[in-house]
Amino acid sequence: MKTVGQILKEARIKKNLSLEEIEKKIKIRAKYLAAIEDDDFHQISGGAVVAQGFIKNYGEFLDLSPQILKAVFRRDFGEGQQGQILPRGIYRPLGQIGFSWTPRLTAIAGISFFLFLFILFLIYQFFLFFGPPQLRVISPQNEAVFQEQTIEIKGKTDRDAAVYINSELVSLDDKGNFSEDFSLTTGENKIRIEAVSRRGKKAIIERKVFFQFP
Repeated sequence: MKTVGQILKEARIKKNLSLEEIEKKIKIRAKYLAAIEDDDFHQISGGAVVAQGFIKNYGEFLDLSPQILKAVFRRDFGEGQQGQILPRGIYRPLGQIGFSWTPRLTAIAGISFFLFLFILFLIYQFFLFFGPPQLRVISPQNEAVFQEQTIEIKGKTDRDAAVYINSELVSLDDKGNFSEDFSLTTGENKIRIEAVSRRGKKAIIERKVFFQFP
């Protein structure tokens, strides 16, 4: 969409007129006409009222509708609290309560976000340190039925934890994995896998499996 300055400049060029020629006719200095064409309204003192008066006279001389030019100007520009003409979106009209995003707010939001992540990380590390160890049992699945009397119990926990299967200590590798053969009795078998951290915190998983002869 064209700005008011672009509309005026195109109309002047079509009429093959210079800014100096128009200055002599409407008594507005050429530098102000050039500022209007460039949408550079901070060079015009007096605020929006003076600027719109210049636009009206300039537009009427070029046979353009002052009402349309005024509407285009208001669409793109407004008056700040100190009377300066500013593009829409970066000024706040006098007396209007609103919100505008600034680089300072961007910096604050970024710092707050990383601070939030850091706090979450500290909380996570706190629970890792003071909470029970992580424990995952890969096999057997709960209520599984076996026809082999010896099964393999596999899982993973923290590498500095101690693992017990039905109160019997089992070994871990350097990554916290464990694998232990377990003998079943006929019928229902209850398996209790327990991981204990150095601080005595426990994580317990129980499995119930069945053994039947083929």
